[in-house]
Amino acid sequence: MFIKSKGTHISEHKGHKELSSTAPVFEYLKPEYVYIPLVESNAPCEALVKVGDTVKIGQVVAKKTGRFPINLHASVSGEVVSINQRMWHCSGKMVPTIQIKNDYKETKVETKPNDVDSLTKEEIIEIIKDCGIVGLGGGSFPAYVKYQTDHKIDCVILNAAECEPYLTADYTLLNHNLDTVLRGLRYIMKAVSSERGVIAIKANKKALIEKIRLAIADQNDLSLFLLKDVYPAGWEKYIVQRVTKKDYHGLPSEAGAVVNNVGTAHAVCRAVEENQPLVDKILTITGEGIKNPQNVHVKVGTNLKEVIQVIGGYQPDLGDAYLIAGGPMTGKSVVFDNLIANRALTSVVVMPKDIREVNPECMGCGKCSDVCPVFLSPIVIRDTLKDNEVEKLVELRPELCMQCGLCSYICPSRIELTDAVVRAKNRVLTRR
Repeated sequence: MFIKSKGTHISEHKGHKELSSTAPVFEYLKPEYVYIPLVESNAPCEALVKVGDTVKIGQVVAKKTGRFPINLHASVSGEVVSINQRMWHCSGKMVPTIQIKNDYKETKVETKPNDVDSLTKEEIIEIIKDCGIVGLGGGSFPAYVKYQTDHKIDCVILNAAECEPYLTADYTLLNHNLDTVLRGLRYIMKAVSSERGVIAIKANKKALIEKIRLAIADQNDLSLFLLKDVYPAGWEKYIVQRVTKKDYHGLPSEAGAVVNNVGTAHAVCRAVEENQPLVDKILTITGEGIKNPQNVHVKVGTNLKEVIQVIGGYQPDLGDAYLIAGGPMTGKSVVFDNLIANRALTSVVVMPKDIREVNPECMGCGKCSDVCPVFLSPIVIRDTLKDNEVEKLVELRPELCMQCGLCSYICPSRIELTDAVVRAKNRVLTRR
Protein backbone atom coordinates (compact mmCIF):
# COMPACT_ATOMS: atom_id res chain seq x y z
CA MET A 1 0.00 0.00 0.00
CA PHE A 2 1.55 3.29 -1.11
CA ILE A 3 1.20 6.04 1.47
CA LYS A 4 -0.62 9.23 0.54
CA SER A 5 1.48 11.40 -1.72
CA LYS A 6 0.01 14.80 -0.95
CA GLY A 7 1.18 15.08 2.67
CA THR A 8 0.83 18.51 4.26
CA HIS A 9 2.71 21.56 3.07
CA ILE A 10 4.52 23.41 5.86
CA SER A 11 6.25 26.38 4.24
CA GLU A 12 9.85 27.22 5.04
CA HIS A 13 8.78 30.32 6.97
CA LYS A 14 5.97 28.60 8.81
CA GLY A 15 8.41 25.79 9.51
CA HIS A 16 10.79 28.35 11.04
CA LYS A 17 13.90 26.82 9.50
CA GLU A 18 15.19 30.32 8.79
CA LEU A 19 15.78 30.79 12.53
CA SER A 20 18.88 28.57 12.50
CA SER A 21 19.76 27.85 8.86
CA THR A 22 21.97 30.90 8.24
CA ALA A 23 23.82 31.20 11.57
CA PRO A 24 27.35 29.71 11.77
CA VAL A 25 27.77 26.41 13.63
CA PHE A 26 28.63 27.06 17.28
CA GLU A 27 31.41 24.86 18.69
CA TYR A 28 30.91 23.67 22.28
CA LEU A 29 33.40 20.84 22.67
CA LYS A 30 34.86 21.38 26.16
CA PRO A 31 32.12 20.72 28.72
CA GLU A 32 33.21 20.17 32.32
CA TYR A 33 31.20 16.95 32.46
CA VAL A 34 29.58 14.59 29.98
CA TYR A 35 26.84 12.09 30.77
CA ILE A 36 26.70 8.93 28.64
CA PRO A 37 23.13 7.57 28.90
CA LEU A 38 22.87 3.89 29.84
CA VAL A 39 19.90 3.55 27.49
CA GLU A 40 20.04 2.94 23.74
CA SER A 41 16.97 2.40 21.53
CA ASN A 42 14.88 2.14 24.72
CA ALA A 43 17.03 -0.78 25.93
CA PRO A 44 19.29 -0.70 29.01
CA CYS A 45 23.06 -0.74 28.57
CA GLU A 46 25.75 -2.33 30.71
CA ALA A 47 28.43 -0.02 32.12
CA LEU A 48 31.96 -1.34 31.50
CA VAL A 49 33.70 1.17 33.78
CA LYS A 50 33.51 1.98 37.48
CA VAL A 51 33.78 5.14 39.56
CA GLY A 52 37.39 6.32 39.71
CA ASP A 53 38.41 4.89 36.33
CA THR A 54 40.35 7.12 33.95
CA VAL A 55 39.04 7.01 30.38
CA LYS A 56 40.14 8.25 26.98
CA ILE A 57 38.11 9.69 24.12
CA GLY A 58 36.80 6.80 22.06
CA GLN A 59 37.10 4.22 24.85
CA VAL A 60 34.15 1.83 25.11
CA VAL A 61 32.46 2.65 28.44
CA ALA A 62 29.17 0.80 28.00
CA LYS A 63 27.50 -1.71 25.72
CA LYS A 64 23.98 -2.46 24.67
CA THR A 65 23.67 -6.23 24.65
CA GLY A 66 20.90 -8.41 23.33
CA ARG A 67 19.69 -8.74 19.77
CA PHE A 68 21.54 -5.76 18.24
CA PRO A 69 24.58 -5.04 20.45
CA ILE A 70 26.31 -1.68 20.08
CA ASN A 71 29.16 0.12 21.84
CA LEU A 72 28.93 3.44 23.68
CA HIS A 73 32.12 5.50 23.91
CA ALA A 74 33.60 8.18 26.14
CA SER A 75 33.41 11.56 24.40
CA VAL A 76 35.97 13.27 26.64
CA SER A 77 39.05 12.07 28.50
CA GLY A 78 38.95 12.21 32.28
CA GLU A 79 37.64 10.46 35.37
CA VAL A 80 34.41 8.50 35.83
CA VAL A 81 32.72 10.15 38.82
CA SER A 82 29.35 8.34 38.71
CA ILE A 83 27.65 5.47 36.90
CA ASN A 84 24.10 6.16 38.02
CA GLN A 85 23.65 9.95 37.77
CA ARG A 86 20.12 10.40 36.40
CA MET A 87 19.57 12.96 33.65
CA TRP A 88 16.85 13.84 31.14
CA HIS A 89 16.90 11.80 27.92
CA CYS A 90 15.33 12.51 24.52
CA SER A 91 12.77 9.78 25.25
CA GLY A 92 11.22 12.22 27.72
CA LYS A 93 12.38 10.15 30.69
CA MET A 94 15.15 10.44 33.26
CA VAL A 95 17.75 7.71 32.77
CA PRO A 96 20.97 6.63 34.53
CA THR A 97 24.19 7.91 32.96
CA ILE A 98 27.94 7.49 33.22
CA GLN A 99 29.24 10.88 34.39
CA ILE A 100 32.77 11.72 33.26
CA LYS A 101 34.70 14.76 34.52
CA ASN A 102 36.67 16.28 31.66
CA ASP A 103 40.43 16.60 32.22
CA TYR A 104 40.65 18.78 29.07
CA LYS A 105 43.64 16.79 27.83
CA GLU A 106 41.74 15.37 24.83
CA THR A 107 43.58 12.07 25.24
CA LYS A 108 42.30 9.66 22.61
CA VAL A 109 42.37 5.91 22.22
CA GLU A 110 45.18 5.21 19.77
CA THR A 111 43.93 4.43 16.28
CA LYS A 112 45.32 4.69 12.78
CA PRO A 113 43.64 5.58 9.49
CA ASN A 114 42.36 2.71 7.38
CA ASP A 115 43.44 1.86 3.86
CA VAL A 116 39.87 2.32 2.66
CA ASP A 117 40.46 0.95 -0.84
CA SER A 118 41.50 -2.43 0.58
CA LEU A 119 38.60 -2.81 3.00
CA THR A 120 36.07 -5.56 2.28
CA LYS A 121 32.36 -5.03 2.83
CA GLU A 122 32.56 -7.22 5.95
CA GLU A 123 35.39 -5.12 7.35
CA ILE A 124 33.47 -1.90 6.72
CA ILE A 125 30.44 -3.26 8.58
CA GLU A 126 32.60 -4.37 11.51
CA ILE A 127 34.25 -0.94 11.75
CA ILE A 128 30.85 0.77 11.74
CA LYS A 129 29.68 -1.61 14.48
CA ASP A 130 32.78 -1.13 16.65
CA CYS A 131 32.59 2.66 16.32
CA GLY A 132 29.02 2.71 17.62
CA ILE A 133 27.47 4.32 14.55
CA VAL A 134 23.71 4.57 14.88
CA GLY A 135 20.99 6.19 12.82
CA LEU A 136 21.18 9.94 13.47
CA GLY A 137 17.75 10.79 12.13
CA GLY A 138 16.28 10.29 15.60
CA GLY A 139 15.85 6.52 15.74
CA SER A 140 19.33 5.61 17.01
CA PHE A 141 19.05 2.12 15.47
CA PRO A 142 22.48 0.44 15.05
CA ALA A 143 23.53 1.23 11.48
CA TYR A 144 25.43 -2.01 10.87
CA VAL A 145 22.24 -4.07 11.22
CA LYS A 146 20.81 -2.49 8.05
CA TYR A 147 23.88 -3.58 6.10
CA GLN A 148 23.73 -7.23 7.18
CA THR A 149 20.92 -8.16 4.83
CA ASP A 150 20.30 -11.17 2.60
CA HIS A 151 18.30 -9.05 0.16
CA LYS A 152 19.89 -7.73 -3.02
CA ILE A 153 20.31 -3.98 -2.56
CA ASP A 154 19.82 -1.98 -5.73
CA CYS A 155 20.32 1.45 -4.22
CA VAL A 156 21.39 3.26 -1.07
CA ILE A 157 19.17 6.28 -0.40
CA LEU A 158 20.55 9.25 1.48
CA ASN A 159 17.61 10.82 3.29
CA ALA A 160 18.27 14.56 3.10
CA ALA A 161 14.62 15.64 3.38
CA GLU A 162 14.81 16.94 6.97
CA CYS A 163 11.10 17.69 6.74
CA GLU A 164 10.40 18.38 10.43
CA PRO A 165 9.82 22.10 11.10
CA TYR A 166 12.68 24.04 12.75
CA LEU A 167 15.40 21.38 12.13
CA THR A 168 18.41 22.37 9.98
CA ALA A 169 21.31 20.16 11.18
CA ASP A 170 21.30 17.97 8.04
CA TYR A 171 21.07 21.05 5.82
CA THR A 172 24.10 22.47 7.64
CA LEU A 173 26.09 19.24 7.34
CA LEU A 174 25.46 19.07 3.60
CA ASN A 175 26.47 22.69 3.13
CA HIS A 176 29.69 22.45 5.13
CA ASN A 177 30.71 18.79 4.85
CA LEU A 178 29.29 17.61 1.53
CA ASP A 179 32.42 15.70 0.48
CA THR A 180 32.50 13.77 3.76
CA VAL A 181 28.80 12.89 3.49
CA LEU A 182 29.19 11.68 -0.10
CA ARG A 183 32.20 9.53 0.81
CA GLY A 184 30.13 8.06 3.66
CA LEU A 185 27.38 7.27 1.16
CA ARG A 186 29.91 5.41 -0.98
CA TYR A 187 31.16 3.35 1.98
CA ILE A 188 27.57 2.34 2.72
CA MET A 189 27.13 1.39 -0.93
CA LYS A 190 30.20 -0.82 -0.69
CA ALA A 191 28.98 -2.36 2.57
CA VAL A 192 25.75 -3.53 0.90
CA SER A 193 27.21 -4.20 -2.58
CA SER A 194 25.03 -1.54 -4.18
CA GLU A 195 26.02 0.15 -7.42
CA ARG A 196 23.67 3.12 -7.08
CA GLY A 197 23.38 5.95 -4.57
CA VAL A 198 20.43 8.35 -4.49
CA ILE A 199 20.29 11.64 -2.58
CA ALA A 200 16.65 12.39 -1.76
CA ILE A 201 16.14 16.06 -0.97
CA LYS A 202 13.25 18.53 -1.04
CA ALA A 203 12.98 20.43 -4.32
CA ASN A 204 12.84 23.80 -2.54
CA LYS A 205 16.52 23.58 -1.47
CA LYS A 206 17.58 25.04 -4.81
CA ALA A 207 21.04 26.37 -3.90
CA LEU A 208 22.00 23.19 -2.06
CA ILE A 209 20.66 21.03 -4.90
CA GLU A 210 22.86 22.90 -7.38
CA LYS A 211 25.86 22.40 -5.09
CA ILE A 212 25.20 18.66 -4.94
CA ARG A 213 24.65 18.47 -8.71
CA LEU A 214 28.07 19.99 -9.31
CA ALA A 215 29.68 17.64 -6.77
CA ILE A 216 28.29 14.49 -8.42
CA ALA A 217 28.34 15.68 -12.03
CA ASP A 218 31.03 13.19 -13.04
CA GLN A 219 29.78 10.33 -10.86
CA ASN A 220 27.30 8.27 -12.85
CA ASP A 221 26.42 6.03 -9.93
CA LEU A 222 25.11 8.92 -7.82
CA SER A 223 21.93 10.85 -8.55
CA LEU A 224 19.44 13.27 -7.02
CA PHE A 225 15.78 12.58 -6.33
CA LEU A 226 13.68 15.67 -5.68
CA LEU A 227 10.91 15.33 -3.12
CA LYS A 228 7.80 17.45 -2.83
CA ASP A 229 7.89 20.14 -0.17
CA VAL A 230 5.47 18.30 2.11
CA TYR A 231 5.51 16.70 5.52
CA PRO A 232 6.24 13.79 6.08
CA ALA A 233 8.35 13.54 2.92
CA GLY A 234 11.26 12.40 5.07
CA TRP A 235 9.50 9.28 6.25
CA GLU A 236 11.51 6.25 5.20
CA LYS A 237 8.61 4.46 3.53
CA TYR A 238 7.54 7.59 1.65
CA ILE A 239 11.01 7.97 0.16
CA VAL A 240 11.56 4.29 -0.65
CA GLN A 241 8.23 3.97 -2.43
CA ARG A 242 8.94 7.00 -4.60
CA VAL A 243 12.55 6.23 -5.43
CA THR A 244 12.14 2.49 -6.10
CA LYS A 245 8.48 2.45 -7.22
CA LYS A 246 8.09 -0.56 -4.91
CA ASP A 247 6.18 -1.22 -1.72
CA TYR A 248 7.33 -3.28 1.25
CA HIS A 249 5.89 -4.55 4.51
CA GLY A 250 8.80 -4.75 6.92
CA LEU A 251 12.16 -3.27 5.91
CA PRO A 252 13.29 -1.16 2.91
CA SER A 253 15.67 -3.98 1.95
CA GLU A 254 12.58 -5.89 0.75
CA ALA A 255 12.32 -3.21 -1.96
CA GLY A 256 16.05 -3.41 -2.67
CA ALA A 257 16.94 -0.26 -0.75
CA VAL A 258 18.89 0.85 2.32
CA VAL A 259 18.10 4.30 3.73
CA ASN A 260 20.44 6.39 5.85
CA ASN A 261 20.28 9.89 7.27
CA VAL A 262 22.81 12.59 6.29
CA GLY A 263 24.36 12.59 9.76
CA THR A 264 24.75 8.83 9.66
CA ALA A 265 26.64 8.97 6.35
CA HIS A 266 28.91 11.64 7.83
CA ALA A 267 29.60 9.47 10.89
CA VAL A 268 30.18 6.39 8.71
CA CYS A 269 32.83 8.27 6.71
CA ARG A 270 34.74 9.28 9.84
CA ALA A 271 34.53 5.75 11.21
CA VAL A 272 35.68 4.01 8.03
CA GLU A 273 38.50 6.44 7.26
CA GLU A 274 39.75 7.29 10.77
CA ASN A 275 38.25 4.64 13.09
CA GLN A 276 36.47 7.60 14.71
CA PRO A 277 33.71 6.50 17.13
CA LEU A 278 30.49 8.49 17.37
CA VAL A 279 31.52 10.90 20.14
CA ASP A 280 30.31 14.24 18.76
CA LYS A 281 27.52 15.53 16.53
CA ILE A 282 25.73 18.59 15.20
CA LEU A 283 22.22 19.34 16.44
CA THR A 284 19.80 22.26 16.20
CA ILE A 285 18.90 24.45 19.18
CA THR A 286 16.07 26.69 18.07
CA GLY A 287 12.55 28.00 18.57
CA GLU A 288 10.96 31.34 19.39
CA GLY A 289 11.99 30.87 23.01
CA ILE A 290 15.73 30.79 22.19
CA LYS A 291 17.56 34.12 21.95
CA ASN A 292 20.07 33.01 19.29
CA PRO A 293 18.84 29.87 17.48
CA GLN A 294 21.62 27.97 15.71
CA ASN A 295 23.22 24.62 15.05
CA VAL A 296 25.78 23.50 17.61
CA HIS A 297 28.65 21.02 17.46
CA VAL A 298 28.75 19.17 20.79
CA LYS A 299 30.28 16.15 22.45
CA VAL A 300 27.84 13.27 22.96
CA GLY A 301 26.71 13.46 26.59
CA THR A 302 26.84 17.25 26.90
CA ASN A 303 24.25 18.86 29.18
CA LEU A 304 22.33 21.14 26.81
CA LYS A 305 21.37 23.51 29.60
CA GLU A 306 24.98 24.70 29.46
CA VAL A 307 24.91 25.08 25.68
CA ILE A 308 21.69 27.11 25.75
CA GLN A 309 23.23 29.46 28.31
CA VAL A 310 26.46 29.87 26.31
CA ILE A 311 24.70 30.74 23.04
CA GLY A 312 22.65 33.47 24.71
CA GLY A 313 19.99 31.72 26.74
CA TYR A 314 16.24 32.07 26.51
CA GLN A 315 14.28 35.08 25.31
CA PRO A 316 14.06 37.54 28.22
CA ASP A 317 10.27 37.74 28.09
CA LEU A 318 9.76 33.98 27.80
CA GLY A 319 6.92 32.77 30.00
CA ASP A 320 5.56 29.24 30.11
CA ALA A 321 7.19 27.27 27.33
CA TYR A 322 7.65 23.80 25.89
CA LEU A 323 11.16 22.37 25.73
CA ILE A 324 10.98 19.66 23.10
CA ALA A 325 13.65 16.99 22.69
CA GLY A 326 13.57 16.41 18.94
CA GLY A 327 11.35 18.04 16.35
CA PRO A 328 8.01 19.66 17.23
CA MET A 329 6.06 17.01 15.29
CA THR A 330 7.63 13.85 16.72
CA GLY A 331 9.71 14.97 19.71
CA LYS A 332 9.08 14.64 23.44
CA SER A 333 8.35 17.48 25.85
CA VAL A 334 10.86 17.55 28.70
CA VAL A 335 10.13 19.13 32.08
CA PHE A 336 13.62 20.46 32.85
CA ASP A 337 16.40 21.67 30.57
CA ASN A 338 19.26 19.52 31.89
CA LEU A 339 18.78 17.40 28.79
CA ILE A 340 21.63 15.23 27.52
CA ALA A 341 22.82 15.32 23.92
CA ASN A 342 22.72 11.59 23.38
CA ARG A 343 23.30 9.95 20.01
CA ALA A 344 19.61 9.95 19.06
CA LEU A 345 18.91 13.63 19.76
CA THR A 346 18.46 15.76 16.63
CA SER A 347 17.39 19.07 18.14
CA VAL A 348 16.00 21.05 21.03
CA VAL A 349 13.05 23.33 20.27
CA VAL A 350 11.80 25.89 22.80
CA MET A 351 8.31 27.17 22.05
CA PRO A 352 6.12 29.50 24.16
CA LYS A 353 2.94 27.80 25.31
CA ASP A 354 -0.16 28.92 23.46
CA ILE A 355 -2.74 28.04 26.08
CA ARG A 356 -6.39 27.50 25.29
CA GLU A 357 -8.32 27.04 28.52
CA VAL A 358 -11.04 24.79 27.09
CA ASN A 359 -10.53 22.73 23.95
CA PRO A 360 -13.71 22.27 21.94
CA GLU A 361 -14.91 18.78 21.19
CA CYS A 362 -14.27 17.10 17.86
CA MET A 363 -15.89 19.15 15.08
CA GLY A 364 -16.27 16.15 12.79
CA CYS A 365 -14.22 17.87 10.09
CA GLY A 366 -12.34 14.70 9.13
CA LYS A 367 -9.04 16.52 8.63
CA CYS A 368 -7.09 14.02 10.75
CA SER A 369 -8.20 11.15 8.51
CA ASP A 370 -7.58 13.20 5.39
CA VAL A 371 -3.92 13.91 6.18
CA CYS A 372 -2.96 10.55 7.71
CA PRO A 373 -0.21 9.10 5.48
CA VAL A 374 -1.25 5.52 6.28
CA PHE A 375 -5.02 5.98 5.87
CA LEU A 376 -5.98 5.72 9.56
CA SER A 377 -8.92 7.46 11.26
CA PRO A 378 -7.26 8.96 14.34
CA ILE A 379 -10.38 10.38 15.98
CA VAL A 380 -12.21 7.07 15.60
CA ILE A 381 -9.22 5.26 17.10
CA ARG A 382 -9.15 7.76 19.99
CA ASP A 383 -12.85 7.28 20.74
CA THR A 384 -12.63 3.49 20.43
CA LEU A 385 -9.71 3.44 22.87
CA LYS A 386 -11.68 5.59 25.33
CA ASP A 387 -14.60 3.15 25.10
CA ASN A 388 -12.21 0.22 25.63
CA GLU A 389 -13.59 -1.63 22.60
CA VAL A 390 -10.49 -3.74 22.02
CA GLU A 391 -11.79 -5.93 19.19
CA LYS A 392 -12.92 -2.91 17.21
CA LEU A 393 -9.59 -1.22 17.96
CA VAL A 394 -7.76 -4.15 16.36
CA GLU A 395 -9.81 -3.68 13.19
CA LEU A 396 -8.79 0.01 13.02
CA ARG A 397 -5.08 -0.99 12.66
CA PRO A 398 -3.44 1.63 14.96
CA GLU A 399 -0.18 -0.35 14.78
CA LEU A 400 0.34 1.15 11.31
CA CYS A 401 0.77 4.61 12.86
CA MET A 402 4.16 6.15 12.02
CA GLN A 403 3.83 8.76 14.80
CA CYS A 404 4.37 11.68 12.42
CA GLY A 405 2.17 14.01 14.49
CA LEU A 406 0.14 15.29 11.53
CA CYS A 407 -3.25 14.47 13.04
CA SER A 408 -2.54 16.58 16.14
CA TYR A 409 -0.99 19.32 13.99
CA ILE A 410 -4.00 19.62 11.69
CA CYS A 411 -6.75 19.27 14.33
CA PRO A 412 -8.60 22.61 14.75
CA SER A 413 -9.76 21.46 18.20
CA ARG A 414 -6.18 20.69 19.28
CA ILE A 415 -7.08 17.20 20.41
CA GLU A 416 -3.99 15.17 21.27
CA LEU A 417 -4.70 12.59 18.60
CA THR A 418 -1.15 11.35 18.06
CA ASP A 419 -0.77 10.46 21.72
CA ALA A 420 -4.10 8.61 21.67
CA VAL A 421 -3.22 6.64 18.53
CA VAL A 422 0.19 5.70 19.94
CA ARG A 423 -1.48 4.43 23.13
CA ALA A 424 -3.90 2.44 20.97
CA LYS A 425 -0.97 1.12 18.95
CA ASN A 426 0.76 -0.11 22.10
CA ARG A 427 -2.47 -1.64 23.35
CA VAL A 428 -2.91 -3.64 20.16
CA LEU A 429 0.74 -4.72 19.93
CA THR A 430 0.93 -5.87 23.56
CA ARG A 431 -2.36 -7.71 23.14
CA ARG A 432 -0.72 -9.84 20.47
